Amino acid sequence: MNKHSILFKISIFFLVAFVMMTILFDVMYNYEFTSAKEKLRSHYHHVAMSIMRWKFADGTKEQLLKDLAEQNIEIIDDKEFYKSLLKEKRVDRVQCARGHFDLYEKDNYRYIISPKNTGSLLLRDNKTEFIDIYYVWILYGLFVLVLFALYISIAVSIYPLKNLQLKIKRFGEGEMNIDFTSKKKDEIADVSNEFDLTVKKIQNMVNARAIFLRNITHELKTPITKGKLSLEFIENSKTKEILNNVFTRLDLLICEFLRIENVTSCNCSINKKEYHIADIIDNAVDLLFLEKNSIKHNVKSEKFFVDFDLMSIVFKNLIDNGLKYSYDANVSIYIEGQQLYFCSNGEKMSHDLEYYIQPFTKHNMSMSSDSFGLGLYIVNYIIEKHGFSFSYKYEKGKNIFILSFFND
Repeated sequence: MNKHSILFKISIFFLVAFVMMTILFDVMYNYEFTSAKEKLRSHYHHVAMSIMRWKFADGTKEQLLKDLAEQNIEIIDDKEFYKSLLKEKRVDRVQCARGHFDLYEKDNYRYIISPKNTGSLLLRDNKTEFIDIYYVWILYGLFVLVLFALYISIAVSIYPLKNLQLKIKRFGEGEMNIDFTSKKKDEIADVSNEFDLTVKKIQNMVNARAIFLRNITHELKTPITKGKLSLEFIENSKTKEILNNVFTRLDLLICEFLRIENVTSCNCSINKKEYHIADIIDNAVDLLFLEKNSIKHNVKSEKFFVDFDLMSIVFKNLIDNGLKYSYDANVSIYIEGQQLYFCSNGEKMSHDLEYYIQPFTKHNMSMSSDSFGLGLYIVNYIIEKHGFSFSYKYEKGKNIFILSFFND
């Protein structure tokens, strides 16, 4: 159990309460037992004094029998029973000036044996009252049951928090169709219901954005398609080739934009398979319409588990970023162990990497007016989705972005 959890703290509280209550009832039981025992000793002390008066104060046998009868005490003349009683465990002893009186219990009676100087009399208490204070433990048992019932009740009330936490985690991972509603009347149910309302609002906004994007991309694709069709009626020329490349580039950008939107809206699933790193580099080069082998790298047959399309976007953005902000428009890639390095010659970034992985931030506004500052933000987002890490360093005039990955 997490030592910082609410249930753990409540458990500690009830455990301390249980221990303290046990100690309290134990003290109460001992006090009640001692009080009852002292009361019995006082009673039998009077019996002892009656015998002492008879034996040492010239009392008569008739007076002794009368005093004993008033105290419901009877003298027993049974030597065999006397001998058997001595074998029993003594339950108590009453001290007197001229000796002590031993108390025994047998067959629902309490017996008293007087000291030898009084004749070792055997007396029976015909109105024996045993010490009965077990009501203390009955009361203790009731308190324990109430305490345990309260603990279970609180634990059951808190349990929905765990369920709510798991649902929130699933929601954070992109699962949108989750029901947070609760029919209970406690504060946790209120939080769940309010969260459910918030989730529904978010779902409505996400759906509205998806509809908007579908509409706007449809409107963009329509003129592109018309433009491509119009090119078929134009004679082959350098202009036609340039326009065809432009329309193709626009079409790919729209598809990539939709892919990126799908990633950042948490609607995508990472379909990780084993791919050659070199193949992903080649695909990224194709997306940028660069010449084959234009990006130098030392990658050979190395593989890793990734989503091919998403990781291609990562490589494309890192290569494109290096080309835009380098002195010589050259980017090199090399692999060492489980780290992939994207290097380019250029000025050191003026802020830490954490600044640039936020949306709509750029390295240098004057160097790239056609950038929206989403490149590194998207790169970091996809890398985190894969469970990899992303870092940056500047060394010997080179900007170096490092992708650290771990094979499954």
